[in-house]
Amino acid sequence: MVGEIVIGVVARADGRFLVQPRAGDAAMEGLWELPGGKVAPGEDHAAALAREIAEETGLTVRVGEPVLKWCHAYDDRRVELHAYVCEPADGERAPRGTRWVSPAEYGAMPMPEANAALLAAIDSDSSKSYQ
Repeated sequence: MVGEIVIGVVARADGRFLVQPRAGDAAMEGLWELPGGKVAPGEDHAAALAREIAEETGLTVRVGEPVLKWCHAYDDRRVELHAYVCEPADGERAPRGTRWVSPAEYGAMPMPEANAALLAAIDSDSSKSYQ
């Protein structure tokens, strides 16, 4: 089964981005991820990502340029991931339970296997502000 997932690199001007604890998946309990989720049938990526981030964090974001597209195979499923730069439209408050982290800080946190490719893309261009 292939699932299409959108991920938001919700970033501040200082290069720190938003991460949250993984919820709703016992196999990934204790991991930290960037906000996002499944694309509904007929939904475009920007709409899906804005909806998922609002549902998960309460933040309104402006979805910008793509960062990376990649596929990852877990034991039970294969996912196609699409990451986009997002700018917080409500300011830079960190919603309850979330954190603003640098690429190095995120690299030291437990994360889903698929996020390693995205972290490498973010970290490889540390001069980029993602805004």
